[in-house]
Amino acid sequence: MRTSLPEWHEPVGVDPTGRRFAIIGIGPGAREITRRWARSAPGASRAVHGDRAEEVTGALDAQLRAARVGWRLMLAGPEADVLALRSRAITAGAVDEEIRCQVTSRERLVVHCAHCAADTETTASPGAEARCGGCGQPLHIYSHVSRFRGSYLGFRADVEAFR
Repeated sequence: MRTSLPEWHEPVGVDPTGRRFAIIGIGPGAREITRRWARSAPGASRAVHGDRAEEVTGALDAQLRAARVGWRLMLAGPEADVLALRSRAITAGAVDEEIRCQVTSRERLVVHCAHCAADTETTASPGAEARCGGCGQPLHIYSHVSRFRGSYLGFRADVEAFR
């Protein structure tokens, strides 16, 4: 089956072609990863940490504004946070080749409802169901991740009943 689900490879190394690095970690599981990256990245700025993606968006935005040729983004943390920050960078103009990610856990994810456009955080897995926080519909979590939204696609779990 073809899918847009990211394949998270561990460990992720620093891109040797990079000249400046934005290193961002989320949660305690990312601290040692970002320390390792900072030690091996030439011209690296200090690593920035937070407990959730929302806590480091200001630092990421500043790095994106200052980005020039040779800039690289290194993200480590839970999948939901890494996808959210990666999405923010892509939306701001970064390209896939400039971003490297290492996921420390896959315990929560964000599902984008195809019906009401709400984003709902859940601990369910792709293929399972979750209730939409916007319209309340039971959603099937489809095996598709939007790189622009940083979320999984969800659609009504009982959609086949309407055929």
